Amino acid sequence: MHGLNRLARRFILMLGGEVTQSAFHFGINIVLARSLSPHDYGRFAILFLVGGLALTYIRSLAGVPATIAIPPRAGRRAARGFDVTFGTVAVILSATIGAGVCAALMATSDINALAGSLFVGLWSLRSYLRLALFAKHRPAISGLGDVVFALSGTAFTVAMIHFQGAPGLDETLFALACANGLGIVASLALLREPIRLSLGRSVRRRYGAMIPTLSWSLVNVTTANVQGQGQSLLVAAIAGPAAYAPMAATFVLFSPLRLSASALINMVQPEVAGHLARGEFTLARRFAFICSGLLGLGCIAYGAIILWALELIEHKLFAGQFTAAPMTLIAVAAWAIVTVSLIHAPMRVLMETMQDFRPLSVIAGVSVGIGAVAVIGLLLVAQPAWSLFGVLCSEVVVLAGCLWMLKPWRSVLPRMRSDLGRDTEAGAGR
Repeated sequence: MHGLNRLARRFILMLGGEVTQSAFHFGINIVLARSLSPHDYGRFAILFLVGGLALTYIRSLAGVPATIAIPPRAGRRAARGFDVTFGTVAVILSATIGAGVCAALMATSDINALAGSLFVGLWSLRSYLRLALFAKHRPAISGLGDVVFALSGTAFTVAMIHFQGAPGLDETLFALACANGLGIVASLALLREPIRLSLGRSVRRRYGAMIPTLSWSLVNVTTANVQGQGQSLLVAAIAGPAAYAPMAATFVLFSPLRLSASALINMVQPEVAGHLARGEFTLARRFAFICSGLLGLGCIAYGAIILWALELIEHKLFAGQFTAAPMTLIAVAAWAIVTVSLIHAPMRVLMETMQDFRPLSVIAGVSVGIGAVAVIGLLLVAQPAWSLFGVLCSEVVVLAGCLWMLKPWRSVLPRMRSDLGRDTEAGAGR
């Protein structure tokens, strides 16, 4: 009972932070969808999507390893060593991603390159810091950092509306970058630990020992990104920002679901890692499937409410900006995509925690091929909104693949538990 109460408190704290930043992201997207032209909002949505992709690399190469390595070593010197290692990697990755975004924007867009790169880079770094705080079992600090981010971002947005009537695209990106920076500063100040970054020999050796596993993790996250977001970028590239804008705006309606799911998964992943480290595979699997069931039920209820209120949302929330688009079709497709993707998300996280990256990469690769063919085919024969069902095909393939992979895993459970037990005893002997 005490363990359940502890999990419930952590989930409430995490969910509070996720809801806070979700509400802000939702609000800023609605404000921009109403005030910017469809073309400019489409460009913002594409850059926002790129930022989301950057987060997946930070999560895969620094965040997830931290949630796996730090909790079992909590309170020991080794935990601090891993904290320095992954924090250094996160800073380097965030800076590299930001520089790449800056170069891409300078070459291909009239969006302010500095604003776009700072937004993506600082968002990525704040995302890692949140995961590191979850790994240290400090969810309250993470939640307070989210509150600072949301409040400062809201203040900047209100100031833009007050002084210039409506937020501009470049000014909004600078405001988001500043808000993410303030969220980082607040979390670090509340943590009250010295900030240590190092490229010393021990850090290089520690991270280098993980390269074989992380290489497959990199392949996995790349194929997963192509599977999960590549089709959306393909639609944006072929149909154009203006045609992509109503799809992006509709997916914003489902962003509270995605971020609430993130809170649930961030809470459960350290617990899953702990169960796996102790050989408790049954509990780890149970956590994953319970999460999938809860997310599926939540998606069904939430999507039904969105469809019921869609006409009101279209005219009031979006101010009639997308009246020429088939919003009901887009909403149904988005509902189905989000539901399927969130149902298989805990299963993928379980397999990631088990470092089972190779089969995940194969599943994602197969889904990419099927999804890309479906998206391109639908774009050639129907209006852009129908291409979302090609994205849905890709998500269904991932769900089927995860279920198929987990089924034989059950049959080898006793052997895996025995092997892990022998490894643990051997490690203790050393």
